[in-house]
Amino acid sequence: MKTLLMATVCATCLLMASPAAPHHAFASEFDINKPVSLSGPVTRMEWTNPHAWLFIESAGEDGTAEEWAVELVGINDLLRLGWGRSRVQVGDVLSIQGYGARNGTNTANAASVTITETGELLWESVANSGREGRDRRRTPL
Repeated sequence: MKTLLMATVCATCLLMASPAAPHHAFASEFDINKPVSLSGPVTRMEWTNPHAWLFIESAGEDGTAEEWAVELVGINDLLRLGWGRSRVQVGDVLSIQGYGARNGTNTANAASVTITETGELLWESVANSGREGRDRRRTPL
């Protein structure tokens, strides 16, 4: 009986084990020498792991509308900062500072996210804020 129980526990552990999703390094996908400044309405938001994504429609250099995919931090970090699934809605106009993709697509990594109408800073990276500690949410003075 003891052997059967041990075999069942081992088999269950093997079946439940799944490989962890690989996590990318910032520098492999984004270029610190390609700063981007985007502003426009949210078209959708995806709460996916390992990072959440905002999609906004921003005017390009020639004035035509372009959809941008903006990578944020992980979902758990956003939840700790007070974001919920309803914090940012489709149609909210956001201003985003960040860094463009190395491959030249309309993809960016956010350094800060602000609600354009109110100026409320929703999120700012530690590197962007110049302070030590974790990513943070701030309301401007």
